[in-house]
Amino acid sequence: LDFLALGANGDARKALTALEIAVLSQIDSKDPDRVIKIDLAVAEESIQQKSIRYDGSGDTHYDLASAFQQSMRGSDPDATLYWYARMIDGGCDPGYLARRLARMATEDVGLADPRALQIAMDAWQAYERMGSPEGELALANAVVYLACAPKSNAVYTAYNEAAADVQKYGTLEVPLRFRNA
Repeated sequence: LDFLALGANGDARKALTALEIAVLSQIDSKDPDRVIKIDLAVAEESIQQKSIRYDGSGDTHYDLASAFQQSMRGSDPDATLYWYARMIDGGCDPGYLARRLARMATEDVGLADPRALQIAMDAWQAYERMGSPEGELALANAVVYLACAPKSNAVYTAYNEAAADVQKYGTLEVPLRFRNA
């Protein structure tokens, strides 16, 4: 029952369908009074396919990506690594995760650890060179590093304020003291 519940991933219909398949596969028409026993092997066969727990583009994708980033921001390497593994297991493009790591290194870690971006970029390059599954471990190293790194979004905040000023004040003249002689 534990296997069916886990395999159904919270979907009661899927669990009941798997249980029904398990029972029907054990019925012996020559001995209808035989006690049916469902063991782990029968349960595994009744599930037949991995439950889809990740849709790649809808709400689940954004919920998982948010949990991944929030766990990293909260300096929780175990949770960050869990959400990374969930996304990989569900079929998320590791290239997407590599880009996300580079963004988190600049946006969330920032200058609190200037090595963070280089580690994220090196992990991305390692993934591109090695592919799956070996490259996923390189990304996992970066995941844990970023989660453990000190955080500072000061540059991110300052840049957004500067960009807002450009929009607000338009094209201002360069002050004379800054102009090229």
